[in-house]
Amino acid sequence: MHLPNFRRVATVATSVGLATALALLGAAPAQAAPAGAANDVSVSTAAASASVAARSGLRVADQASSYWTPERLRTAKSADALVEKAGATSGVGLRATGAARSTPPAAPKVSAAPGGRASAAGPITTLVNASTTVGKVFFYNPADGKNYVCSAGTVNSGSKLLVMSAGHCVHGGRGGQWMQNWIFIPYYNYGAEPYGRWSAKYLTTFNAWINDSNLDRDVAYITMWPNGSGQRPVDVVGGNGLSVNYSYEQAVTILAYPAAPPYDGGWQQYCQGTTYRPGIWPFQENKIALNCGFTGGSSGSVWLRLYNGSLGYVNGIMSTLGSGGVNKSSYFDTAVMDVFNSVANRT
Repeated sequence: MHLPNFRRVATVATSVGLATALALLGAAPAQAAPAGAANDVSVSTAAASASVAARSGLRVADQASSYWTPERLRTAKSADALVEKAGATSGVGLRATGAARSTPPAAPKVSAAPGGRASAAGPITTLVNASTTVGKVFFYNPADGKNYVCSAGTVNSGSKLLVMSAGHCVHGGRGGQWMQNWIFIPYYNYGAEPYGRWSAKYLTTFNAWINDSNLDRDVAYITMWPNGSGQRPVDVVGGNGLSVNYSYEQAVTILAYPAAPPYDGGWQQYCQGTTYRPGIWPFQENKIALNCGFTGGSSGSVWLRLYNGSLGYVNGIMSTLGSGGVNKSSYFDTAVMDVFNSVANRT
């Protein structure tokens, strides 16, 4: 297995017509939210699909996986470009909507890690374990016919099938479409796939993102198919917990696959620091931020509280890659937990 040298990062560092959209937080179908309404907590789910014509005896999951040749993996574009295309905005601010609470992580049931543990790349004076729960996401955007890459991480749930990423990594936002050929490759290492790959079964994100490209709701849950051996991702690589309604100032570890220079997307990079609420009072954004300098490809990466070298609690998802090296996440309020609860046991 190829392990890159440490490098420094900033620290303080088939058709969408087959998709079935439904509201998870109400009996009625999801409705368009008013422009900028981040306080719209309704969500939609689509059955994941493949862009290639169905072949006899081949499941959608297998079609999606087989689409990703080494060449397509290598040339996929960073999905941060999709945020600009969507005309993303921020709207009505979010804030804590209840007591801070968390769901528990879960260790993998598979006892041996292929090739052993390795460190994520970061400041040469510090070693941080790479996490088997974190990997790269690849998908095809039917709106422009291009392949894209994001980061993602597993989250523990009753189904043991959930992955979290950014909303713009599953749907193109206002005027966009659901992504296709969606796969997750945990612990990706310069083309090596030591834990294999999983294909998406359902994609779920907030209507505030789908209809209005609202970055305050740039969060997605993805229910995966079991792999070819019938294994579920959390059973194989472990699953992080989930935290909501915590303060804006949290010590976190971000594990991601930034692909745009100066990074190459080949291996996990990390950034550690204390998040803050961006902006100047009284015009602060209801997001959390950290000056990591992570570039395209890191969209969708998990921001982990209490990371212990293997697992943590997802307290944010990489949303934007701003000027001056500032990375931002949606603020996680009760709605994020409510959506988790609605999809936690879906299979």
